[in-house]
Amino acid sequence: MDYSKPISVRNNITLGLAMYRPANPKGVIFFCPGGTDAGAAAAWRVALNQTGDYFPNFSGLEDYDLMMMDIRGTWSSNILNVSLDTFSSILLPNPTNQSDFDAIKAASKAIIQSFNESSSPPGFVQFTGTNEVIQDYESIRKALGYKKINFVGLSYGSFRAQLYAAKYPHRVGHFVLDALVAPGYSVFDQANTQILAGNRALLRADAYCQNDPSCPLKAQGRGSVPKVYDELLSAVKNSSLDTFALQFDFYNLLQDQPVFPIISQDLAQLAQGNTSSLAGGGSLTMNDVVAIPYLCSDYYIEDNTWAGFQKSLEAGSKLDTYNVGQTAAWNIRMYCAAWPYAVAPLKPLHLKAPMLFVTADFDASTPTEWATVAWKEADHSALLVRHGDDHTTFNLPASLATRIEKEFLRTGVLPRVQNGTEVTVYHPGMCRAPIPDPYDVPIGFVAGDCATEEGCNDN
Repeated sequence: MDYSKPISVRNNITLGLAMYRPANPKGVIFFCPGGTDAGAAAAWRVALNQTGDYFPNFSGLEDYDLMMMDIRGTWSSNILNVSLDTFSSILLPNPTNQSDFDAIKAASKAIIQSFNESSSPPGFVQFTGTNEVIQDYESIRKALGYKKINFVGLSYGSFRAQLYAAKYPHRVGHFVLDALVAPGYSVFDQANTQILAGNRALLRADAYCQNDPSCPLKAQGRGSVPKVYDELLSAVKNSSLDTFALQFDFYNLLQDQPVFPIISQDLAQLAQGNTSSLAGGGSLTMNDVVAIPYLCSDYYIEDNTWAGFQKSLEAGSKLDTYNVGQTAAWNIRMYCAAWPYAVAPLKPLHLKAPMLFVTADFDASTPTEWATVAWKEADHSALLVRHGDDHTTFNLPASLATRIEKEFLRTGVLPRVQNGTEVTVYHPGMCRAPIPDPYDVPIGFVAGDCATEEGCNDN
């Protein structure tokens, strides 16, 4: 659907959503989990249909309409179709010359063409960006009859929440923006901060190891995780393996909800010659793939040439202390190298409504610097810093930060200024303190750490 044209038989879209509606609702909470979390949306739909229940992270908000909507292209909204095989040609190391870049651009063109040919209606791919999605939100608000909405935006959901608030400021209720993506922050700067965040996360893996009796690298003392990782990178350069495979795999392990024991165990096995944990250059899931059209629709790449890519690589490499070597921003540059539709540059948004911005010091997916950049543009909003790891806070029901988020959703009253072991809260006009030493912040459950993959799900 193209909102610039009238709704018609040839210009419309199906929206998929799940709702919990109490008898006497106090308001509606839009829940946007970010990315293309189609699996979570589908799971919630099943839970609603079977039990009338809702996700535990909404416990304490029983008197509100709770709604999760899938974005365009996922779950049940005019689903985007593409074969994962199409992506094999773009899972390559970062280009090192014009020829490499041209090959990636050709692969990008084939991927985008595959989306266009396989998805319906024709031309749908160019209307999957946030500008269209926030108008979908507004259409639903009108249909529900609410004058304002409350919003929990996680990760990329925070980006959509900010654009909605900028376009419809009179519809803004209580907005929680968790794991911020900052509008107007250049892809170049995103890459640099993602490199820094990846390096910090590697040190957090080491801090966890030093407090974990079962960590196989613990006996080597502080610094063992980055040390073994560096030794492995040096070793693979002279073996049948490739550096890209190791960097790709470990960068991905540091994203979202990192399970630090798995990182340490994989490094220990690789150091002993067991390479079974390597994915051989990585792989993409369907959730990763369907994200590409809306990322390409949203991301203005200031210099989409080999020279521009090279400039970003060189700048990031100077900041890459532990040779993480990967960023999502560089991947987006490659995936969108041949995007054929115009993308307007997005300036920072000056948001006036009081909101709660939330970040974690050592989130490797949305670096904490992004929250600072966005918060400084919001004149009346508070910044809640959770001292720990994990991507997003709202999914940690036992966390103090989550309790603060829920209280703001209920009342719209900004939390008091505080500086504690678990959280720090800043009010408008205050200066944020430097990011703490990775070894000085709490470790374990209180910091959002996952001991196992099942433990992450339990959180």
